[in-house]
Amino acid sequence: MFRELYNELYQHYGDLEWWPSESDDETVIGCILTQNTSWNNVKKSIDILRENDMLDLKKIRDVDEIKLQEYIKSSGYYTIKARYLKNIANDIIDNYHKLEHMKNRDFNEIRSFIKNIKGVGNETMDSILLYALNYPVFVIDAYTLRLFKRYYNKNYTSMYIKTEVEREFAGDVFGLKNFHGMIVQLSKEYCKKKAECYNCFLKNSCFYFSGNSK
Repeated sequence: MFRELYNELYQHYGDLEWWPSESDDETVIGCILTQNTSWNNVKKSIDILRENDMLDLKKIRDVDEIKLQEYIKSSGYYTIKARYLKNIANDIIDNYHKLEHMKNRDFNEIRSFIKNIKGVGNETMDSILLYALNYPVFVIDAYTLRLFKRYYNKNYTSMYIKTEVEREFAGDVFGLKNFHGMIVQLSKEYCKKKAECYNCFLKNSCFYFSGNSK
């Protein structure tokens, strides 16, 4: 069922190469910074971190926390996010030395480890698992819930969506990454808080459009 929506999105968007980053460390940093803010604000912080050669977990661990706050100010909540970045950098380096050593291990071990890092909620955890570590999980965010409610005209729970998508995609890491990326892109372009249905390429198969266009 959800594969059909994926196919419609893919015909329009193709491979979005999502998540936009140049390294796994940068991905983890971005996953923390994107909490409760827009990607445009995160990108500003990422650019400043890149200019200062700080897109590295070991450097995040070692940098002065006040200086780190200055670097990431544009992403909002910079005081607490600096602390969260320190937490995740410290825990990963202390336990695994680097991200590469977290890949291809027992999934439950890695999931439990990330889940217990202070400042990492479910969405952030799944984003790190999928985009930085290549585990086959599906990221559920507000965009996903809004689109699925409108498109299918059903109040699916987050757990139902996650379970069914992961079952249908059966280990397809590329598909899981791209599905989430395409949902984000569609939500920014058409399926906004105030939907712009008439311009959307999904309108002929979307319950929300058919119910509001009569």
